[in-house]
Amino acid sequence: MLLLVPIMFIMTSCAWLFQGSRQNIQIKSMTPGSKIYIDGNLEGEDAVSKKLKRDANHSVIIKKEGYKTQSVNIDSHVQTGWIIFDLVLLCCGNILTFIDPITGSWNVLDRNNIVLELEPNK
Repeated sequence: MLLLVPIMFIMTSCAWLFQGSRQNIQIKSMTPGSKIYIDGNLEGEDAVSKKLKRDANHSVIIKKEGYKTQSVNIDSHVQTGWIIFDLVLLCCGNILTFIDPITGSWNVLDRNNIVLELEPNK
């Protein structure tokens, strides 16, 4: 067992192991009955919790009839610390560090929570 843990860390990619390729995002509309769309797909009403791919930008649209539609972009950014860490592991013989860039695990989304209230149309 004592050898299993170090071997597991040597043979895997760290960003994927510790944070995965998806990030949980919470979206809440303070306007009851409003619809929440993520990347053009209706995901629910009023509040949505969704795991989004870390390696892509996403768009959130909240709308309700009689109210102004609001949109928010969620941008993906590379975390350079994971790249440096994986390069160090690669130099130490870890040949599986290519998993992190393939899965997008190096990335982070710039928002975890979105809370909006729609304005009524005039």
